[in-house]
Amino acid sequence: VIFNHLIPDHQSDGFQSPYKLIPTNSTLLDKIVDYTLGGFARWDGQYFLHISTLGYTHENCLAFFPAYPLLLRFTSVCLSFLSCHTLTYWNSTLLGSIIINTVCFIIAAYFLFLITDKLFSNSNFALQTWKLFCISPATIFFLAPYSESLFSALTFGGIYNCIEYKFLTASIFFAGSGLTRSNGLVNIGFLLYFAVKKTFSTKWKGVPTLVAQLVISVFITVFPFLCYQYYAFTLFCFHKPHRLPTVIHSYLMERNFTVRGERIPQWCEQSIPFSYSVIQSQYWNVGFLRYFEWKQLPNFLLAAPILSLVFLYSLMYVKQNFQIVSRYNSFTSGQSQISHPIFRPAAGVFAAHSIFLGLFTFFFAHVQISTRLIGSSCPAVYWSVNNFKKINKFNYTIINHKNLSTTGKCVRFYCLSYVVVGTVMFVNHLPWT
Repeated sequence: VIFNHLIPDHQSDGFQSPYKLIPTNSTLLDKIVDYTLGGFARWDGQYFLHISTLGYTHENCLAFFPAYPLLLRFTSVCLSFLSCHTLTYWNSTLLGSIIINTVCFIIAAYFLFLITDKLFSNSNFALQTWKLFCISPATIFFLAPYSESLFSALTFGGIYNCIEYKFLTASIFFAGSGLTRSNGLVNIGFLLYFAVKKTFSTKWKGVPTLVAQLVISVFITVFPFLCYQYYAFTLFCFHKPHRLPTVIHSYLMERNFTVRGERIPQWCEQSIPFSYSVIQSQYWNVGFLRYFEWKQLPNFLLAAPILSLVFLYSLMYVKQNFQIVSRYNSFTSGQSQISHPIFRPAAGVFAAHSIFLGLFTFFFAHVQISTRLIGSSCPAVYWSVNNFKKINKFNYTIINHKNLSTTGKCVRFYCLSYVVVGTVMFVNHLPWT
């Protein structure tokens, strides 16, 4: 609140929902919500609030998956009722986003603790991981009307159920994550990995049942994503009039947006009319090496810390396990020589997951989203930070700086500075997305 009102907002070229152009009677409660929470409605948050209040009005909106806006809409209706309709739809949605994100963040932190404790059998290490998650460099995106908190809760919940070999339950969590963000489909890798692991641990007993469970689980995970693509097709690939308030329609047309039901997009004519990749390429210039321009150097520097952590952890993981296999001819006989449990084979799938997302964001996406994409998806990044704080020891704290190594202090500075600087820049519409 202080930073939002202390520093003038930057005039960015980011999308601004025209919802507030609709004449409404503001109440005292509206003004309070606007004053205290208005700084969170920035960048992609404008899209999520817009979709929740007005629906998928134009083609760009399809880049934002529906699970979070639907949850926002439900919460907004409840808050509007509880406030006796003294809040506008926009402000009740904004307030609802803060409530949803807070609850989802707590759930995500809880599942991250369970995952860490289950894998490494060390509650102290799990607690330190939980603390690190609470000062994540992506903190502002866990608070603002972004889908990161919901995605984390669903992803970590699915991973925990995979570890417990509850594949059908895990698939429900992953289905939700796939309906929240496109990278939710990557979570299928956890289903496959833990299914194979269970097959070997049971010495191939009950394989037909396990395969049937896996097929059903993968289908459950993918089905909502396919439904959303079909929904996008029905919305935009037919000339069906869509009534919008005149002021909204005029705003969208003036900015040459492809308004739903008025112009048929080119992707509708493809043999497989998937909208997401086309829209990302057309409107956000997403594609292989497209972001490799000198003017994007600040964004690469912004993403450098999180990507460095991911790449360094992955390299150390491969190096240590390669040395163990070379020396002992197996993983199991040499595991005691591994310097830290996060480099043991049990963490391999998490290392692979983080390096995949790291490479994808570096080469294909807007690289600055690495902080929030990896921070909301990868338990391994928090484990690696724990490791770099004080290697080979579990008994340390992120609070008492006297117990931290020099590297640990640098890592803590990175996390806390991104929390503070990220918040200041985000609420003032400066480039922090």
